[in-house]
Amino acid sequence: MASPIPAHALEDAAALWWRHFGGWGGVDPCRAERGVVALDDAGRVLGVAGLRDAGGGFAPERGGLLRHLFRAAPATGDLVVDGIAVVQGRRGIGRALLAEADRQAVLRGRPGLRVEVRASNAPARAFYEATGFQEETRGRFGLPWWGQVLVLRRDAA
Repeated sequence: MASPIPAHALEDAAALWWRHFGGWGGVDPCRAERGVVALDDAGRVLGVAGLRDAGGGFAPERGGLLRHLFRAAPATGDLVVDGIAVVQGRRGIGRALLAEADRQAVLRGRPGLRVEVRASNAPARAFYEATGFQEETRGRFGLPWWGQVLVLRRDAA
């Protein structure tokens, strides 16, 4: 685990994250200090988690129409896990990334971790609930076509 993301892994980590959460064909630069990466012994990216707080997130804000359509979830003092993406699931990488995000929350003086997940994303909801997150609120956050979004939270360890 590494945070900030090492320079040699940042491009691959960003590509993995954008494949899961961007979906618009390009890979925008991401901020190493706003992410956590899982690397194998050869330094290859196994997974990445974005981190976000009031100072921004792993991915820089997009401009244009999307920026005007986006509706933020309620403000928080928690560290927000802004998506976890893994190369291959069910190997413990997601849990390890979440553990490192928890460590980062403590280091940064944040009281807990928060995630915002689409209500329709049953696998992600199950993962977060199995790792101790509980629903805090729900609403139509993010982009209008995302539908209902759940805000889940747990205390930092």
